[in-house]
Formats: sequence, C-alpha cells, structure tokens
Amino acid sequence: MESIALLKKLCIDVADAISAVVHQEQENCFDRFGTEVCMGADGTPTQHIDKVAEDVALEVIDGRVNVLSEEAGYVDNGREYTMVLDPIDGTRNAVNGVPFYCTSIAIGRRRLSDIVFGLVRNLPTGDTYTAEKDNGAACNGRPISVRQREEPLFSLVLGTSGAEETWQRVRHHHIRALGAAALEMSLVAAGALDAYYQANEYLRVTDFAAGTLLVRAAGGAVYDSHGDMLDVPLDLDVRSSVLAVSGPGMREVLI
Repeated sequence: MESIALLKKLCIDVADAISAVVHQEQENCFDRFGTEVCMGADGTPTQHIDKVAEDVALEVIDGRVNVLSEEAGYVDNGREYTMVLDPIDGTRNAVNGVPFYCTSIAIGRRRLSDIVFGLVRNLPTGDTYTAEKDNGAACNGRPISVRQREEPLFSLVLGTSGAEETWQRVRHHHIRALGAAALEMSLVAAGALDAYYQANEYLRVTDFAAGTLLVRAAGGAVYDSHGDMLDVPLDLDVRSSVLAVSGPGMREVLI
C-alpha cells in the first residue's frame, strides 16, 4: 500500500520538475511552445510544451504510481493509486503568451469522489494550491476558503467551448473568461471567484480532479450542469460539465 505522505511528496516533485522545464523552455524556445508533435491519448493534438511537461513528469514518477494523463493516457504501473495529471492546463494561453496556465495533479483510485490529494501549480507565478481530503485547502501552505460576495464574480466558459445558455448570464453579472479550468477552480477555492462554470459536457477528469477537491476542501461545492454532485470515473473517455461554486446559492443563480 502506497503511503499518502510519499504520494503527496511525489506530486510536489512532479510540479517542481514541470515548473523548471517550462521556465527553461520559455527562455530558450518559446516560439516552439505551440508546435504540434503528436496526437494525445485524449484524441487532441499534443503540442510541444504539453509533451515536454509530461515527459519530465513521467521521468519523476518512475513507475511509483499509476498515471492518467491527457497525452499518455492510462499507464498501469500495478499500483493502488493513480495520479490524475494534466501537465499543462490552459495550453492555448501558454502558447500565446497569456500568463494564466497551470499543472493539475490529483491522487485517487477509481473515481473523482475518492481523490485524496490535489495540487494545482500556477506556472507563471509559482503559486501552489493544495488540498487533502478531510484536511482543508491551502495556497503556498496558508489555509484558504471560499468567499461569497454581495456582487459575485464568475468565471464562465464562453466562445467555441461555451454553451449558449451561458451567454444569458453575461449581461447580469461580473464575468471573466480565463481559459484554464483547474486554475479557475483554484481561484474559487481561494475566494477570488464565486464560481467557475463550463456548461457543456466538455471537460475531462484530468482538467478538474484536483480542482474539485480544492473547492470542496475549501468549503465550496462542485456540481454538473444538471445540479447533481459531480462524480465521474477516472477515465479519459468520460466528459463532463463542471460548476464549482462558493455556496449553494451560486448554483441557483447559474443553473
């Protein structure tokens, strides 16, 4: 049986390695960030920065845990726990020089509901959000919690990835559209946003595994677009909508 303490340390080591290689690549060959190098296991093109980040992550992991990653798919190392990994969440931001993208890492067995540890590293800033099941959430080691404002601030997925009904909320609330699900969910957990909403069945568990634990551990809630508590298998073939909120009242506003 793998030690949770060792797995937490492994997550931090993976995040550190990805941070280092991304910063190195940014300095040496930023113009190659967006070069398509292969097709990922999730059925979408893998870009240079995704591949570099995943390669260094797999090197650090070295078979010590199973891996579910957007690019490599499921890697069965015969272990009890699986690391749910999105090496670069917000790739479009990264390749265009928008400083809002992250690494998302979670540890679980078979389903979202049994995730025991989550980590989201804001790669441009270095801020690290962590959560342990039944033990709260933190940013850079300091406890965080959700916050509810009189005038809420929402991050909604718009554009080609968004849903038509989402636009109906735009004229009535303070809105942001930031482009990195895991990092946006982390901001909900930290009290910077009141909600993050992707209304379409679009996201994979690699996008929201860590963020879901962060929001819940910080006192918030995470649903799907039907208003049901979000829980999916750790499987790249499953896509889901995601509504992360600071409290139940925000769910009623957005659904």
